[in-house]
Amino acid sequence: MKFFTRLLIIVLILAGLAYGYIWYKNKQMIDDIFSMVKMQAPASYDNTYVSFDGKSVTTGIEITIPGTSQKATIEELRFGTDSLLQSFKLVRSIESGRILESSQSMNMSAEVKQLQFPLTTAMDTDSGYASQPDLMTQIQLAGCNHKDSIEVGDLMDMGYQQVTLDFSTALTTDEHINQANLNLYVNAGAYGSLNVDFLLDQFDPNAPIPNPKLKSIKAEMLNSEFSKRLTKYCAEQEGLELAQYYPRHMDYLRHVLYNNNLHFSEDFYNTYNDYIQKPRSVRIESFPSDAINSMELMSMSPQRMVSSLNMQVFLNDHRIQPLFGNPPLPSELPELDEVVELEDDNLTRVQGLTLQPTSLDKLGSYIGYEARFDYRGKSFKGKVSSVSGSTVRVNTIISSGNYLEMPFRINEIKNLKVRREVTPVAVKREEVEQEEQPPE
Repeated sequence: MKFFTRLLIIVLILAGLAYGYIWYKNKQMIDDIFSMVKMQAPASYDNTYVSFDGKSVTTGIEITIPGTSQKATIEELRFGTDSLLQSFKLVRSIESGRILESSQSMNMSAEVKQLQFPLTTAMDTDSGYASQPDLMTQIQLAGCNHKDSIEVGDLMDMGYQQVTLDFSTALTTDEHINQANLNLYVNAGAYGSLNVDFLLDQFDPNAPIPNPKLKSIKAEMLNSEFSKRLTKYCAEQEGLELAQYYPRHMDYLRHVLYNNNLHFSEDFYNTYNDYIQKPRSVRIESFPSDAINSMELMSMSPQRMVSSLNMQVFLNDHRIQPLFGNPPLPSELPELDEVVELEDDNLTRVQGLTLQPTSLDKLGSYIGYEARFDYRGKSFKGKVSSVSGSTVRVNTIISSGNYLEMPFRINEIKNLKVRREVTPVAVKREEVEQEEQPPE
């Protein structure tokens, strides 16, 4: 009995020492972070400690928003692993420079509770907080008083006075199958919520430049209240009733997408028209047949990205199928209630993927594309994986169903052809209009 009592005492002492060590490291880390933040703006916190489930907890955070006297507050910031033992291993591995060397197959998470900050005009276009124009915003604002971005002043006119949100993220890794699952969740109340799940393959956080492959994505956005406020605001900007603004928005949307070389199907437009009148949810699901290098996505056209990701898009739980359609003729676009000036007098026609001769210096623009070429007297075919300096790596077909990633010196590649989008061909407007004329 004495043996077990002594053993229990030893275990408790070791656990206390480990907890004290983690507590000290946590306090040191939080103080270092706030020291850096204070170099930009006044900041403080009430308390920081390590919970019994191994997470760092900091409460009562206040940060003065740069350029204003307003404060952003966070009720609680919590991050770490799911146990004291794993937290101890994680701290030791970080100190050794190997982030997950001793902590593979663990759960890590972070959570922000009640982040609040007031909206102020200091965050508008004359500051670094201004919203930058992007395609998604252009879609939302099609036909809305020539706007291409949502400013803080617009949000205030829509009835928003502050931002209040909860944020959480969780990363689960499994060294046995070399995969990781990443979840992100944001709930901003009247602004809406976003939930995204990523399944990543070949995940190595200790790599100099981590570049995992994407196996699947599931994302859902619920923004009913925000969409309704935005649509009502845009209708007021145009002096229209909602019933009048909906068709205007749809007409302008077709022009916005056409100008961005995006040609969606009629099922998309019909479903989207129903969605803007009764918005509820937008959901995207992606299950590519082969895991995709995350860097490849940056160089893909929207059509190729949707195809490669095997992406499915749902509006109000209705799947849009097919998502893309044929490019319309200019005469098929709806007439707008104002004069639209063309940037030039040419039109472009978007065509599909075609095997084409390609310059060697353009290889870096075709990551993920199929390539065929001759190299040192042999012919090769495969998918371009990466380009680094004078070397390109290609996932080469060596036999039916078998692939091998091989390096090739770019300057020794001959007769390079890439299956890619046809370079848009400029066509004179009068030539297109002649094609549209019915035969006499």
